[in-house]
Amino acid sequence: MNPAYTPNEVVENFQALIRSWDFSAQVKQLGIGPLQIMRRKQMLLEFRGLFVGLWRLALARSFPDDGEEIFELWLATCSQERASKNTRLFVERARQYAEMLTLRGNTDFSEASRHVASFFPLSEEERKRAVLKISLDLRRIYNFIFERMI
Repeated sequence: MNPAYTPNEVVENFQALIRSWDFSAQVKQLGIGPLQIMRRKQMLLEFRGLFVGLWRLALARSFPDDGEEIFELWLATCSQERASKNTRLFVERARQYAEMLTLRGNTDFSEASRHVASFFPLSEEERKRAVLKISLDLRRIYNFIFERMI
């Protein structure tokens, strides 16, 4: 661990980062309107989980020796803050995306993008476009998170 930062400081920084991120652009990009409440709620959960998974990738790159410890600290902190069904779902989704994204690292976000696109009935051509758009957006978000690790 870089002695300049404690694991708690890294977690607190991420907490501020995820609280400040507005996922409405990602939801809108998928064509989900404000009146599609259930679909919007589901996709916000998915994108928040993806955000955490992308942070986990950035942790591994920035803190190769301590990234997993910091990630587990965040999961524990998140679970302790609010012991609700929504929090449990969010933590579960975050773990799933972290695992999914770890397989290919920061070089290929297509698997996670295909997963998100699978929530929508799309033609093959629309699916290809959606996967590409989501992948590019995930790359942009990953770079944003990585640049603001500390």
